[in-house]
Amino acid sequence: MKKMFIIIATIVLAVVTTAFLWNNKYHDTPNDQLKTAFHQTLGKHKTVIVFHKKGCSTCEKLTGDVNKLQKMRDQNSQATIVVDYMNLATRQYFEQYHVQVAPTVLVVQKGSVIKRLVKPTHEQMAQIVRE
Repeated sequence: MKKMFIIIATIVLAVVTTAFLWNNKYHDTPNDQLKTAFHQTLGKHKTVIVFHKKGCSTCEKLTGDVNKLQKMRDQNSQATIVVDYMNLATRQYFEQYHVQVAPTVLVVQKGSVIKRLVKPTHEQMAQIVRE
């Protein structure tokens, strides 16, 4: 009986730890999907682009908000792009959109930035989720 309890407790701990780690890291857009993802910014639908930097404490505070944003937008078939400054393949997008501070969140439609949030607050991130 005691052995069964230890096994169940270990499994529960592993699941909780995995869920915590999954929720507390950015889920960057894969490099092989960047070109297609950024092409979507030219369309009539709004695309949200999240620029962050691995190791940035301000960015880390927004991880949960960004993950929630991605989840909600994915459920509604809306495009969200997440890029890390530390990824050399994404640096060109930081330059293209004149992003100098991480985190920065852009809302882009028809190729134009219609909203720019530099170091957004939790409340601002929640507003983007609702849009």
